[in-house]
Amino acid sequence: MVKRNAVAYVIPMLVLLMLLSGCAAISTGAAADVTGPEPVPATEIGPTYVEKLFDASYVHTIDIRITDADWEDLLANPLEKTKYTIDIVADGEVFEGVTLATKGNSSLAFVTADGGGRYSLKVNFAKGKTTQSYYGLNNLNLHNGFYDTTYMKDYISYGIFREAGVDAPLTSYVWLTVNGEDRGLYLAVEEMGKSFLARTSDGEGVIYKPESSDLGLTVEKVQAVREHGLPMAGEVHGSDLVYSDDNVESYPDIFNNAETKTTDEDNLAVINALKHLAQGTDLESCLDTDEIISFFAVHNLVLNYDSYTAGMLHNLVLFEKDGKLSMLPWDYNLSYATFVPAITNEVIENATEILNQGIDTPLFRVDEESRPMWKWIVDDESYLALYHEKLDKLLTGYFESGRFEHEARALYEMLLPYVEKDPTIFYSVDEFKTGFGTLVEFIKRRAQSIRKQLDGDLAARNEDQQPQNKVDASDLNVHLMGGPDWVF
Repeated sequence: MVKRNAVAYVIPMLVLLMLLSGCAAISTGAAADVTGPEPVPATEIGPTYVEKLFDASYVHTIDIRITDADWEDLLANPLEKTKYTIDIVADGEVFEGVTLATKGNSSLAFVTADGGGRYSLKVNFAKGKTTQSYYGLNNLNLHNGFYDTTYMKDYISYGIFREAGVDAPLTSYVWLTVNGEDRGLYLAVEEMGKSFLARTSDGEGVIYKPESSDLGLTVEKVQAVREHGLPMAGEVHGSDLVYSDDNVESYPDIFNNAETKTTDEDNLAVINALKHLAQGTDLESCLDTDEIISFFAVHNLVLNYDSYTAGMLHNLVLFEKDGKLSMLPWDYNLSYATFVPAITNEVIENATEILNQGIDTPLFRVDEESRPMWKWIVDDESYLALYHEKLDKLLTGYFESGRFEHEARALYEMLLPYVEKDPTIFYSVDEFKTGFGTLVEFIKRRAQSIRKQLDGDLAARNEDQQPQNKVDASDLNVHLMGGPDWVF
């Protein structure tokens, strides 16, 4: 299991009330002239960025100071992901000579096609100054709220993972400006790399983000998807975690997507785990079974089908340490069934069916044999019982206690003034308000459905469920929470 560094929990009590919680070119343009304090070096006492930028009790400020020429180039050529040398001012503190680039794959292509320039961004504090970091943080992601009327789906999902004891990236909200000009409300997300490992496992272990090939889009492909519908799953060479053989070269989806430095021993440990998964033997020797079961308890609760439990094999994180694998969360902006319309080619105006998805049959339009990292849980009575226990504990401590709704309401009140003044917002303020109400109600009723399943009042497998026993969600439209406006 990933070790949880105590510093990650040194967060003010108010935060607890908020938590729901190819090779790019290098621009040689100099950063804009700035004055202020000297850059803060990486500390030797721990990742204090937890108490700084990831204090989630208020909206932080980040100003990107970049030359006009570089900013114009970024807006004109976002798909190039050029790295620009900039200075960044985080809550008034200046960090010089860092780099900035656009981020994302299909989401970046869709935003580019639509125009407006509200791109997700990645900041690397260490580039050019290898001893520099933001209080121990090397890389920072700034997410733009793509396909999310609520601004909250990622934030809330990661909060639920942490509530269940799963290491998830830290998040907070920032008001972003560029050379002093307002760009809007963004979600700051901790990069799952060296800093994350330092915070959660004393810097030990390696991280992979498996992804099937050919998922990337161009602006032209975006238009084709919207007009005609195109499959985007790509070819699969390991991202399904299905064992094929003992050769590293057979799993490029995994090993070409390492987020941290790996060794041959690490790679072979992953393959060994996949072999044991296929054979169903000695699982405790190669899997962190408790961590993985905790992961699926939350993942299946929040219904994210833009990931491993459906056809899009990405947004999956593998953590390997001492020969054992575990799974960690990444990218939940299309959770709460908001990716289903893209899969089903229809707007889900009656959410009853999907909201009551059986906790023991969480896969959507894929079979268990093709998802072995889930199959071993449902195949074993003791593992399945532990999975149910974890869901029960999560419901009792977080949802049925009223904490979730209370924290969600507090978060809404904090964000509303920023949404109202956001100059680059994807959705209207009214859509934000409606989306928030839909999100809270969807999650509450999803928790109610899971309770009925755990208590035996509703079958835990889809094929055994009776319509009269389901939690009614006929008044909920998942599209109101934001999601793809295109279909396959």
